[in-house]
Amino acid sequence: MLALVEGAMSDLPLRLGNYELVRLLAQGGMADIYLARQAGLDRLVAVKVLSGPRANDPEAAALFRDEARLVGMLSHANLAAVHEVASADGVHFLAMEYVAGCDLREMLAAAQNAAVAIPFAAAVAIVCAAAAGLDHAHRRCGPDGRPLHLVHRDVSLSNVMVAHDGTVKVIDFGIARSQVSSHQTNPGIVRGKASYMSPEQCVGDAVDLRTDVFALGVVLYELTTGRRCFTGASDFDRMLAVVQGNYTPPSELFADFPVALDRVIRTALAADPSKRYPSCAAMIEALERACEQHGWDASNASIQDLMRALFGVQEVVVEVKAEPTVVITKPRRFPRGTESDMWEDDDAPTRGRRSMSRMWSPLAA
Repeated sequence: MLALVEGAMSDLPLRLGNYELVRLLAQGGMADIYLARQAGLDRLVAVKVLSGPRANDPEAAALFRDEARLVGMLSHANLAAVHEVASADGVHFLAMEYVAGCDLREMLAAAQNAAVAIPFAAAVAIVCAAAAGLDHAHRRCGPDGRPLHLVHRDVSLSNVMVAHDGTVKVIDFGIARSQVSSHQTNPGIVRGKASYMSPEQCVGDAVDLRTDVFALGVVLYELTTGRRCFTGASDFDRMLAVVQGNYTPPSELFADFPVALDRVIRTALAADPSKRYPSCAAMIEALERACEQHGWDASNASIQDLMRALFGVQEVVVEVKAEPTVVITKPRRFPRGTESDMWEDDDAPTRGRRSMSRMWSPLAA
């Protein structure tokens, strides 16, 4: 049995079913995620459980069950897979694919610390991969053959993971909406991250897959400019900026910003859903045309090169000895936010005065 550093694991047992908890990876207002080792298979997985304050919340439990049901219906290389949905010792949990890498928020922070910009080719490759996963989710049908009409509703920097081998995974369908969701958001309740929600999502109107297209546009903007797209001192201010379309186009930030890429971002960020790309697949096609026009190699290799430049060559090793104390690294702590920013604080590293310049970056080409 593992002995964990005091204070690192809240009140959870050291084992949940077949999973031996190793360390805490991240905490949020709704759920906590642990690195775990699956007994018998000796593989690493990510175990997601409702956080302590939410464990007995019926609404949170309903969202958690919906996420398990939805993700279990999905199977795509760019979506984090769910291995098992189970309960042990009164704790409901999801055992998910573990992505050894970082999320895009951490990637931007690393790039900023290294004073480099994300190459256009790598940024496009990441967004195209995430869009491919979301397109699969959007087109998925349920067991009865009827479309799920699934919308992620929480696409953001922190919900796109990049592995050191260049693999991209969209994660966290915790507030996704679909035809099979048992819990429906009440009128007037807004869920999502303020800076990434579409205008219709901000005002509580009905949403469809074009809401995820909008969020991908925000992600692409921030990857390619190193700056926050929609800013404000509060959730309300950021949502107001979204609704009013108050952002600075990349071409106005950088005179040499590629015109084709600027056009893709503007289209994805159209306030009127009918003027956005009608699907993630259509957005991928537009990005592929931009790559052809500029000669970018938006491949997995471009992402691998970026990860090596930012983090070096990484190996994932978790050693568990016979009578161990597992050293717990400090988890990412996401402060609890409002209903419109329920998963993390919206203060991502793209905010602030230290925005990256594309003019002098050795990775900008």
